[in-house]
Formats: sequence, structure tokens, C-alpha cells
Amino acid sequence: MNQYLDFAIDLAERLQGQTSTNPSVGAVIVKNNRIIGFGAHLKKGEAHAEIQALKMAGEEAVDATIYVSLEPCSHYGLTPPCSKAIIDNGIVDVVYAVKDKSLANSGHQMLEDAGVKVTHAPSDRAEELYKDFFNQQETQLPFVTLKVSTSLDGKVATDDKESKWITNKAVKTDVLQLRSEHDAIITGGMTVREDNPLLTTRNADLKEPKRMILTRQSEFSEELEIFKDSTNPVTVITDHDQFKVNTNQNIEVKVCDLSELKTVLQQLYKDGYAKVMVEAGPNLISQFIEQSLVDQLVIYQAPKMIGGQGKYQYYKTDQINPLSNSKLFNIISTEIIDGDLKIILGKK
Repeated sequence: MNQYLDFAIDLAERLQGQTSTNPSVGAVIVKNNRIIGFGAHLKKGEAHAEIQALKMAGEEAVDATIYVSLEPCSHYGLTPPCSKAIIDNGIVDVVYAVKDKSLANSGHQMLEDAGVKVTHAPSDRAEELYKDFFNQQETQLPFVTLKVSTSLDGKVATDDKESKWITNKAVKTDVLQLRSEHDAIITGGMTVREDNPLLTTRNADLKEPKRMILTRQSEFSEELEIFKDSTNPVTVITDHDQFKVNTNQNIEVKVCDLSELKTVLQQLYKDGYAKVMVEAGPNLISQFIEQSLVDQLVIYQAPKMIGGQGKYQYYKTDQINPLSNSKLFNIISTEIIDGDLKIILGKK
């Protein structure tokens, strides 16, 4: 692959997860075999990668070549079309790795119509980078990661509700990193009441996801720690139109139909949340699995047997499903973390 296009893809990969429902894009401008500008899309609503690169290149952009990880856009959205900026700045050659199937009108065609030479240079690596983006454009749903910390026999707690700590400290650190890779964390009201979690990354260098709680009850106790952060409000999603926010609780209330989780996810996607992580108890975990809304399942498994009657087995259904109707996942990777097992699975 061309080294400059490879660099553009590198930039996009490094900033993946920062652009909400927009794709992460990298761009590199080259003239006389010298890089004169480069950029990446940093945040939804801000300048796209091509604009950042053009700004760095300045007047030298005339008669130069731009390499982009994704086909330049051709529409007016939160920012003007990149294809127009490329044309207006005198770029004569455009090379891009992935065709943007989400565009109503082709940026490739817009550039060619203006006399710019355009080359689509396919890249498997870049295609993998944008796979989730194109899927989200089609489904209008965020990418959902379901995280479970469990014993060898599938329990997230003992029958007496003891759950701290099933997995080891090294796993906790890995979970904090996993949280930071998502735009939001979803949990259930029962988990908040029982465990009193913070659901933060506990690290100033990591991105803090938005914390969201699904509940059908009318209020939360003022003693719960998660609502006491004055700078970081928690979103409570409820179908209770009279939900009460108590004194000193930093809560934003969103009223939504909770009967179908897909409805909740569709609203979150409209609000700009592209990647969400579910960190909850068996009831909510089971609902996400049963409604086939899990794109990635991350299981942290301690090599210990808890036993009991399985009141807190992480996946439970009212009816017995035949093996022919089992929920299937693909194993993507496995890793040993200080003696515990991490399994990453994808939707089959």
C-alpha cells in the first residue's frame, strides 16, 4: 500500500471513538514527495480531516495530492463538504481507501466533475475500520458491547448477592480501559441500588463515558454515590413521567419507552452515542441478549466455582430454549489477565 495512504489510515485508527456517530478519518497532503499537511477528524461538528490537512498545507496545496482513509464527503452537514474544499484549494489528485456508502451523492464523482484525478485504492485494513460505521448507518443503532465479570460456572454473584470481587485487580484495570473506549455506559436501576457503583474510569488520562441508568422506579436514594458528582451528571432513562430528582442529585432525566430496548438505543444513536457499553445485572444483561442487541460480548471469567442455585447466573430466560435456538457468538480473541480469562466475542 502507498505509504501516505497508510499514514492517513494510521491517523484514523488512532482517533477512532472520538467522533461520535461520524467516522474517524485521516488525511495527508503530499507535494514533490514531501508531506505538507495532515489532519484527522477530532470531534463531531468540528473540521474534518481534509480541512485540517488543507489548513496546514496552506497555499502549497495547489497541484498537490491528498490521501484520505475514507472517500471525501460531498454534502453540507454540520460542516461544508470536503470535496468542495479540496477543489477550491487546488488539489489535483485524490487517493482514498474506502468508498463511503453512506453518501447520498458521490464525493468521488463531484471531484472528477471538477477535473480532479480520483483513485479508489481499496484497503482491507481501512474496510475493517469502517465496518461498524456503515452498519450503524444502516441500522441507526449504536455499537453495543456487553461486559460480564463471572465465575467459571457463570455467576456474577453468589445467591446471597456477594459479588466483590469475583475477578482480580488486573481485570478491574482492564475494565476501566474498556469503559473509556465507549461513549456511554448503560446499567440498570437495581445494579445502582444494590452495588452503589461509580462507573467511571478513575483515570484523568482516560475518556469518561456518559453514565446512563435504566429504571422504572420513581426515584433514587440520596445516599448513592453515582449522583454526587457535581461536574458529571448521570442520565436516568425512565418511563416514569413523574420521576423525582432529590436534593444534591446531579441527574438528567430522559423519558423513554423501556418495553423495547431497541427504542432506547435508537434514541441514543440520534443523540450522538455511537458506542455504548452495558455493565449491568442478570436481568438487563439477559434482555440485551434475548433481544439480539449485543454486537460484542466481553467476558472476564475467574477460574473459580461459586455453586448455589444460580440466582445470579448472568443469562437467564423464563423458558427453556432448545439447542437449535441457542444464541450464537463468534470467538474473536482470548487473553489471560493475571490468571483470569478475557474472552471477546462478536455477533454471529
